[in-house]
Amino acid sequence: MKKFKITQLIIILAVLFSTAVTAQQNNPVTIYVESTRFATPLLERWASEYEKGNPEVEIVITKESSEKIDLSLVSFVDEISAEDFGQPILYAGRYALLPVTNADNPLLEELGRKGLNKDQLENIIFEKGVLAGIDDPSSAKFKHEVTIYSGHKPESFGGTVAAHFGYSTADIRGRKISGDDFFLIHAVRKDPSGITFNSLSYIFDIETRQLKEELAILPLDVKKHEREVLQEGDIDEIIALVEKGKNPLIPVENFGFVYKDDNRAVREFLRWILSEGQRFNHDYGFLQTEETVLTAQLKGI
Repeated sequence: MKKFKITQLIIILAVLFSTAVTAQQNNPVTIYVESTRFATPLLERWASEYEKGNPEVEIVITKESSEKIDLSLVSFVDEISAEDFGQPILYAGRYALLPVTNADNPLLEELGRKGLNKDQLENIIFEKGVLAGIDDPSSAKFKHEVTIYSGHKPESFGGTVAAHFGYSTADIRGRKISGDDFFLIHAVRKDPSGITFNSLSYIFDIETRQLKEELAILPLDVKKHEREVLQEGDIDEIIALVEKGKNPLIPVENFGFVYKDDNRAVREFLRWILSEGQRFNHDYGFLQTEETVLTAQLKGI
C-alpha cells in the first residue's frame, strides 16, 4: 500500500511538471527589440543563441519604434545619460571607429610611415581644427585635397568622433550623407579623395576578417607596434589592440540598451548578454564591455 502511494505521488508530480512545461510552451514570451543597422547582425546572433536555450522566448528585431518595444539599442556619446531616456541603460558592448580612405588616395604614399598626429587629424576633419591659422604645410595641403564624409542623422558616428576630439558635429567638414553610416563606406570607395571615420563592423568583411576592398586605414602617428597592427588590417588583431588600452586617435564608445526594468523576461535576456553573449562580440567587429562595467551591471540587473 505504501509503495502504491509513492508511485501515485510520482505520477502526479510528473503530470504537474508536464502540464507546467506545456503551459509555458503554449504561452511564449515575445521580446520586441528596436535596433540600428550597425549592430543588428550581433543582436540577431544574441537572439538566436538565447532562443536555443529558451525555446519559450521569441525575440523580434525591428527598425520601427512603437509601444511594443521592450528594448531599444542605442549608440551614443558621453553627454547622453540615462536621465535623457527616462529608463535604465545597459552597456552591451563597445565599438571602435577608425579613419578610412580610398585605397587609391594619392596622398596615402605622401603620408608615409609616420602618419597623422592628433593635431593634424583634427585640422583635416574639423572646420576649426586646433591648427587653424597655424602654418602647418603637411596638414594644410592634405586638408584641401581630401573630402570628409560623415552622416546626417543625429545617431551617426560623427557625433562620437566630434565628442572624442572635443568638437560638435556641426564642426565636421565635408559632405553629409543621409541614411545609415554604412553608406559612408560606399561614398569613400567611389571617391579617391574620400575619408570617413567608421565602425570596424562596417569597414571590415566579417567573414574574411580583412578590410573591405578599395579601402585603406588612414596612416596614424602611433607607436610602432600599433602602426604595424593597423597596417596589417586584421580585424581581430585590431580589436585586441584597442581593448588593451585607450588611444587618443581611435574613438571608442559604448553601445547598449534602453530597457523596461519591470519586465522579467527582458532582464533575463540582458543578463544572458552580459554573461554569455559577450563571447560573440568580437565575431561581429565589436569590443566586449569593460569587465568592471559588466560586474557592476550584473549585480544591478
